[in-house]
Amino acid sequence: MPPSRVGSRRSMQQDRTRTILSIAGGTCICLGLAWTFCYLYFGRGDLSLVFVGLIAVGIFALHRVPRSDATSLLIVANGIFLVVCVIALIDAPVAWVPRSAHLFLLPLAAGAASTFEARQRYGSLFFPLACLAMFSAFAIGALDPLAPGVSPPLEVRAWGARLNTAFSMALLVLIFAIYRNDIGRRLRLERELARAVRKGEFEVHYQPQLLGNGAITGAEALVRWRHPSGTLLSPDAFIPVAEDSALICDLGLEVLRQGCETLNEWSRAPATRGLKLAVNVSPVQLLDEEFLAAASALIRASGINHGLLELELTESALSADPALLASRMIAFERMGVTWALDDFGTGYSSLSTLRALPVRKLKIDRRFVDEAVKQESARRLLGKIVEISHVMGMDALAEGVETVEQRDLLVGLGCTHFQGYLFARPMTSAAFRQWLAEYRPSQQMADALEEATG
Repeated sequence: MPPSRVGSRRSMQQDRTRTILSIAGGTCICLGLAWTFCYLYFGRGDLSLVFVGLIAVGIFALHRVPRSDATSLLIVANGIFLVVCVIALIDAPVAWVPRSAHLFLLPLAAGAASTFEARQRYGSLFFPLACLAMFSAFAIGALDPLAPGVSPPLEVRAWGARLNTAFSMALLVLIFAIYRNDIGRRLRLERELARAVRKGEFEVHYQPQLLGNGAITGAEALVRWRHPSGTLLSPDAFIPVAEDSALICDLGLEVLRQGCETLNEWSRAPATRGLKLAVNVSPVQLLDEEFLAAASALIRASGINHGLLELELTESALSADPALLASRMIAFERMGVTWALDDFGTGYSSLSTLRALPVRKLKIDRRFVDEAVKQESARRLLGKIVEISHVMGMDALAEGVETVEQRDLLVGLGCTHFQGYLFARPMTSAAFRQWLAEYRPSQQMADALEEATG
């Protein structure tokens, strides 16, 4: 599969959302304009107002195509739903002309069900069910008594019913075609991943972690996929699909194995002997019954200093099964391995849950860092997160630090651990050793820390 066709679940989701928004926008504008001019021609300006609303929804949909996020899609879907329901209510069956506007509720339900992720309960379940419920109500005439009695001219209704039926069915076929194409892309990616795991195409890169004065404390192990085409793919391109297909367990053990080998290499050189290595662990791995035994055996057999290995778990993972995750995290801690909570502030954990976990470090999500330099409220929130880490006896590490301004702000808030492009990008093991040999902390970093800490 060419690298251009390799995409993550997130990118696939965005592609699908972009396509759906484009189709919805174009269809709403075209149909809205056609019916608006039609009713104006017949002197029914009152009916054309409804379709002006449809045009407005279409314009908004096209405006939000660049963002292609779930919120945009949800707003557009609800807008179309309301307009279609109003049109269908007006479109009460008369003489030999049946109601037809309600047919658009079918592609609307199918588009929502196939585009929103399962965790987005409203969009993926409740909204489609609402569409189907209203379709059924209109189909059996349950809402006919509410019709306002302003039916369009009969001659317009006759060919309009044919047009609505043809358009709605065409949209339904198009939605199914998009969904089938997405499934095909996903299956191809899963096959590619299975082959890549067997052939050892994954490699680990390392991004340094530092103190505010520039001292190196360790690094984070970041997996990359060396595609046969030569393209180096980031985790976003394959980790989500690997998690869904259970390939993440084999992939995670391979990353852990390479990480342990790296720690062994570091232990043999004075400059790297005390550095810690952080390795990400997927919640799918931690919930797998065999992972604890397999990972424990691998760590013990590697001969590394267990205290230098740090496992990272994303905060959002705690929504799965907090009690089970905590028990397995504690089992690793008993071996001497430490834990960090990644992307802190973006998940669902409460402070009581956090206290029950063997977490020694909170990694602050980069979005908080980005927003803190722009908004006072975000700056105060970031300060509270750092304060929480101090109160709970944990280190706070800020991810995604890219500018001196961000670093200085974080230092001023009491954060002392950093990671980001300001210091170094992820690099191969050999490049990391070379970078470490040449690295010298700047005096500016030391001065900033001294000034911020008084």
